[in-house]
Amino acid sequence: MLLSNVNFVEVRETELPRPDINVLVLNFDYTPLNIVQGRRAIVLLLKEKAQVVSESVIRLRTYVPLLISRTAKEKPTKAAIYRRDNNTCQYCGSTRALTIDHLVPRCKGGQDTWENLLLACSKCNTAKGHKTPEQAGLKLKRKPRPPLPKVVEIVQKSTDPEWSQFAYRC
Repeated sequence: MLLSNVNFVEVRETELPRPDINVLVLNFDYTPLNIVQGRRAIVLLLKEKAQVVSESVIRLRTYVPLLISRTAKEKPTKAAIYRRDNNTCQYCGSTRALTIDHLVPRCKGGQDTWENLLLACSKCNTAKGHKTPEQAGLKLKRKPRPPLPKVVEIVQKSTDPEWSQFAYRC
């Protein structure tokens, strides 16, 4: 095979990720974008589309606009709300007797949206009743939001010190 037309990039072998590991791909602004096999990361490096950040992390040389998470576009499901809220009451932090609560009650026009549904233990949900949290004297631990992209969830839960520095909270 004739390779005279191929431009080889000078990347030292010590800088390349191992082909058998998972590599975190960061966008140009250092936000997690994807997780790929080491072989794919090597191709991105050799094509000069990415640069090495560490042994298991590469960064794209150009910015790729992020699409909204597919899950965030869909109607919330019970399982997805439990996962998003980490099986924890968003008022008191309890992990027992959890129910789905509407931040703005349905009787007051509350919709079934990511921003209006959250987990509450039965004690907090009963105390809140058909009121808003402020009216019931309850304080939210975290405001409900659409779920994060899967890659961000994986990076946040990762024990890899090279990946954990790129975990961010929304």
